[in-house]
Amino acid sequence: MRFVPLGGFLGAGKTTTMIAAGRRFEGAGSTVSVITNDQGVDLVDTSLAAASLGDVSEVTGGCFCCKFEDLAAVVTRLTSDAHPDVVLAEAVGSCTDLQSTVIRPLRHFYGDDLHVAPLTVLVDPVRYAGLSPLWDDPATEPDLAYLFRHQLDEADIIAINKADLLSPVEVGRVRDQVQVRFPHARVVAFSAATGAGLDELVALWATSGSGEHRPFAVDYRRYGAAEAELAWTNQSLSLRSATTFAPAEWVRHLLAELGSAAARAGMTVGHVKVRVTSPDGTTKASLTGAGAEPTFDEQLWVPTRTAEVVLNARVRTSPDDLDTLIGRCLAAADAATGADSGTRAGDVFRPGFPEPVHRM
Repeated sequence: MRFVPLGGFLGAGKTTTMIAAGRRFEGAGSTVSVITNDQGVDLVDTSLAAASLGDVSEVTGGCFCCKFEDLAAVVTRLTSDAHPDVVLAEAVGSCTDLQSTVIRPLRHFYGDDLHVAPLTVLVDPVRYAGLSPLWDDPATEPDLAYLFRHQLDEADIIAINKADLLSPVEVGRVRDQVQVRFPHARVVAFSAATGAGLDELVALWATSGSGEHRPFAVDYRRYGAAEAELAWTNQSLSLRSATTFAPAEWVRHLLAELGSAAARAGMTVGHVKVRVTSPDGTTKASLTGAGAEPTFDEQLWVPTRTAEVVLNARVRTSPDDLDTLIGRCLAAADAATGADSGTRAGDVFRPGFPEPVHRM
């Protein structure tokens, strides 16, 4: 059973990559299972993956490193019951030190049953352009940039996603910059959205990791501080309308308002993901930057009177400010479309301090 671990900062496109790669594997005759991971519950990614692929499991309440026993239980179930050829597993986007806390323990405890593929860390080129200049002076490097740098530093494969949004010259420039700064890694560029370059990445997963990585001197104080800069929420709510509204229009207004408001307030958006399910289908969209354009994986414009919403947001602000921001943006989307979002359920919190079960 080939276990493919995916890391990378929030908004890098891990779930989209898992789905696109999973379809490639299934098209070639392999059976595929997926493991999603989050600090909370009610994940948009899980529902999206379940709608696209077969067996989907969750590890919630913390990263794989802090919930290793839960990850191990899923691996054991897959080994004994589902027997997939490939397992695609995405770690929490604010997690690092995966080589020491997840990859080596999996090889140590499950090496007879698993071929653990090289650790692949996905990169959004826009995020890279924003954070990499902050590495130049160690004395002033922010904790969030420190975390992002360590994610890339431990990668066997660095996969630059969203290449379809750049020109070939820009893609080459980013790839060269990443390769120079992280010479130990295989660097590839691809687009999970279009599939360009995906075959090269998937082929690398059949190889072995470098085996040269040793436990990094990760400053867990800074790592924990970086995670604590992010407010985290997974919420659910019901939309109702006395007339009708188009789910995709409601989502477009919600994310546009949220992106604009975050930009005005100087908030860093890790990601905001929304999935709306109505009797006629689903709409799923993401926002990966303050002021950025929302991207849609699914769009439904058929008018409806009812719909169920799951919203996941990771934003650099306080939990109270994030909850207030979401409330204002929901009200704006309601007013623009004639919907009523009613009462929200779900927690707003900061991630707890990372405490891995194993470190090898």
